[in-house]
Amino acid sequence: MIKGLIFLLAFTFFICSGNAQIEMNAPINHLEQTNGIKIDLFGLARGYSQISYEKVLSPGKGYELSIGIIGVGLNHAFEYSDTVIGSKEHYKSQFGFFLSAGYKFNKLPVFEIGQGTTHIFQGLYAKPIIYFGKYAENRIAVINSQQGIYELQRPTTTFAALQIELGKEWVIAKKALIDGYFGIGYCVDNKNYYSGSYYNFKTVSAFNYCNQRVGTSPGISITIGIKTGLLFK
Repeated sequence: MIKGLIFLLAFTFFICSGNAQIEMNAPINHLEQTNGIKIDLFGLARGYSQISYEKVLSPGKGYELSIGIIGVGLNHAFEYSDTVIGSKEHYKSQFGFFLSAGYKFNKLPVFEIGQGTTHIFQGLYAKPIIYFGKYAENRIAVINSQQGIYELQRPTTTFAALQIELGKEWVIAKKALIDGYFGIGYCVDNKNYYSGSYYNFKTVSAFNYCNQRVGTSPGISITIGIKTGLLFK
């Protein structure tokens, strides 16, 4: 799996670097707008808030940095009704952070209808990206299943991921941004319990808020989302 991901990173770099040279000859308006600030539209519903800064270095190349606060968003309930500790439903009350850094290659320019020009931010892209985060959340653990002894615990999860994100960015009225993306790669974390289970086994998946791990750790990492924001000089 690691060799496959390294090959994918190398292949993406080779292809996108070549296509960036094609975009160098494309007419570009408002070249001075080389900065953008974006927020994650679905982050609050997932249990976090994220803000991203994007910088264009040259036509077809740039980078993006993000910071997220886990817990500034929806407080997720346990995936089952808690009948062990009291009669009311318990919540994860997650809190932590994550960081990400990616290098973006614009693959092809997208031309504005009727103008034959394109904005430097606009178009399809590929972005090798790394994630790192740490958070704590509540869960119920088995102390003695035969005697029915359980307790509410608050373990800390640390995770990291290396991915390729593919997406498309639109510029609206030369001021606003919309960025839709999907990513896949490799994730490692220390989350060793089922989400929504009493048992202390390794997870076959893990929801780390900004990414989803599929398979036991280390496993496949998936991200998907839509960001929106503003351009500035």
